[in-house]
Amino acid sequence: MRTMPPATTNATPSTGTNLERAVRHYDELAPNYDYATRRIDGVRARAIAALQLQPGDVVLDAGCGTGFCFHMIEDAIGPSGRLIGIEPSPAMLARARGRVDDAGWTNVTLLNTSGEAAQMPSAPTAILFSYTHDLIRSRAGLANLFGQSRPATRVAAAGTQLFPRWFFPGNWYLYYSHRGYITNFESFDAPWQILGEHLEGFTVSRQYPGERYLARGRLPGG
Repeated sequence: MRTMPPATTNATPSTGTNLERAVRHYDELAPNYDYATRRIDGVRARAIAALQLQPGDVVLDAGCGTGFCFHMIEDAIGPSGRLIGIEPSPAMLARARGRVDDAGWTNVTLLNTSGEAAQMPSAPTAILFSYTHDLIRSRAGLANLFGQSRPATRVAAAGTQLFPRWFFPGNWYLYYSHRGYITNFESFDAPWQILGEHLEGFTVSRQYPGERYLARGRLPGG
């Protein structure tokens, strides 16, 4: 596959109140986001490993944030692969762009857009959802991204879910601590539910200490 020059494309995200509020908040979080979320680095890495990436893969990092996962993805796909990152927060995407520039990667395309509005330059063979709760709860967003993907595209998602119901103090804390990161707490006990409706071979496992999950599967076909 021909390597592509790095690019940043602007697309108008959907203008729902929740998305607008989330973009403003993540713009504020961007300078300290990597440090503030350092405790989830392990499950991020396990989600990437679950994709079983190979040289030449086209990977969509959906809701790529600051591009924290880019190094691990690039190590797996090599210069013959392609990495597409979509992110509605301009400040977060600027951090991701800085990572690309610093590393000198020439096979990365960054899109300032939402999942609902994204128009991808290439059809993914693998998709990562790393702590993108609002996106994986968006039927329109998932339909748009999956509709542009290749048959049998591998999908992995990592994020937060509620502890078992008996541990209500922990769940109270999760609601409180995630109020700035999540605008839609619907199905916080099973945030991966809609993903499971789309994917074959779908599995979910709790990750230590219990409020983190790793979900994986693949799109039909192939």
